[in-house]
Amino acid sequence: MTTTLRPAPPAHHADPDPGDWYAVCANGRPIGRLHLATYGTWGPGTGWIDHVEILASRRRRGHACVALLAAEEILRGRGCGRVAVEVPEGNLAGLRLAATLGYVFDSRYLLARVRGGLGAARTLPKPPPGLTLAPMSADEHAAYTAGARARYTADLTAAGWQPRHADLRTAARLGSEEPPAGGPADTGMPAYALTDSGGSLLGTLWAAPSPGIPGRAEIRALDVAPEAQGRGHGRLLLRTAEHLAYRAGLGELGLELLGPAPGPRHLAAALGYRTQSRQLGKAIL
Repeated sequence: MTTTLRPAPPAHHADPDPGDWYAVCANGRPIGRLHLATYGTWGPGTGWIDHVEILASRRRRGHACVALLAAEEILRGRGCGRVAVEVPEGNLAGLRLAATLGYVFDSRYLLARVRGGLGAARTLPKPPPGLTLAPMSADEHAAYTAGARARYTADLTAAGWQPRHADLRTAARLGSEEPPAGGPADTGMPAYALTDSGGSLLGTLWAAPSPGIPGRAEIRALDVAPEAQGRGHGRLLLRTAEHLAYRAGLGELGLELLGPAPGPRHLAAALGYRTQSRQLGKAIL
């Protein structure tokens, strides 16, 4: 039996980002569909397979496996050096299939609703006595973004990413250029710094509207200094991000956690964030 991919129309007529849909065919007959995203959170050079669906009556016959391999060939032909798959939370069969094909766990994507679900988002949280939470100055913001890029790129390289693709993903997550000090004026979402009475930087936050999903904000970076961890500063910064999203009129707030990250994951879960999907990837030559 031969399994192939054939170009197909969008699955939803009003899909804001139709991307590239393919029919999964067995001996020429459609038995499912697959979607290659036209954009992804890992930047250019990484192709995304974010939807694979096989008819229930045709599962467990290797069709999804062959479809994924065919999709990788399409992405390789487009010059992609990496491929990523997004597996909805709870899809154990999808995770097993990805692992069989050599995909390695990379990150989780969590989501919280700001309007209606997070009443605390209506007001900016107050820091503990002796600490200051305020928009970054121009100098603080420049130093922060430079340091965040270096740390994030180093984390990716340590996880096995090639330097070029690590740089592309870092630029996609943090932006290729620093936004104006205080944040873009039209979003109301400045970057924030948490400092102590002596001016030492304890934590930083940078959130911005999602470039691909209307009504959603994304936390681009959230850092707590190693010596300041375990004091509730991460909770304070997450609540600050929720307030900024609420103030900007955005109803959702997304958070990507690289690697296992048990501490941040448990904190986010306690604050109402729910894992939407797991992202796995691998290099393709």
